[in-house]
Amino acid sequence: MKKPIIGIPAHPTVIDHSQFFTHGIGDHYIASVTAAGGIPVIIPMSDNDDLLAEMTDYCDGFLIPGGIDVNPMTYHEGPHPLLQMTRLDFDLYELKFLKMIFETGKPVFGICRGLQIINVALGGTLYQDLSLHSPDTFLHVQKESGREGISHEVTIEKDSILFDIFGKDRVPVNSFHHQAAKKIGKGLRVTARADDGVVEALEGTDYPYLVCVQWHPEGFIHTPNNHMLCLFERFIQEAQKNKA
Repeated sequence: MKKPIIGIPAHPTVIDHSQFFTHGIGDHYIASVTAAGGIPVIIPMSDNDDLLAEMTDYCDGFLIPGGIDVNPMTYHEGPHPLLQMTRLDFDLYELKFLKMIFETGKPVFGICRGLQIINVALGGTLYQDLSLHSPDTFLHVQKESGREGISHEVTIEKDSILFDIFGKDRVPVNSFHHQAAKKIGKGLRVTARADDGVVEALEGTDYPYLVCVQWHPEGFIHTPNNHMLCLFERFIQEAQKNKA
């Protein structure tokens, strides 16, 4: 049986302040998809709709990774003073590509910014900085060293895909974000929160397989007894079904 092909939209990064940029993906994403049994394919940012259509047809599932802040213009807000780096052309590309992906019904797994741009794509909004969430919001850009460091726990809804994957309603996670989902997009529901109420996971309500997490499960790929690999394994299983 052939392994499922997992498309990962690349993040454009300017090279040394020149006019040229690379299309890159962190190796932890690639290693996690590979370890779970998938074949990762990096998809470059493009305004060629025919190319994107070919990629949506070619791939069996899509991993939407982390990255820079989402420009608030995409959800009709002005920039807050605590907003960090954005790139509107990248946001618009991903929003267009996500629309094309959703039309296929193929499995989608969003991570960190991936959760946020998916929420925006479906009509949701974001807290531009977690200081706007509530006075009791704790630090979500962790001080614990290493991508695999544990920052806090999340509580998972028992009637969710995440609960089925982990088999429990409390899971320790890392944390590297200063934005979060605010208004939840159409066809999404919250399936995990941090103890301060910040949204930590979204799932599709009427989509074959759509799971998004705010933490970075790929950060645990090189740890013994990786307790986050199960997220990638379920995603790859769903993509394999789609391939069949």
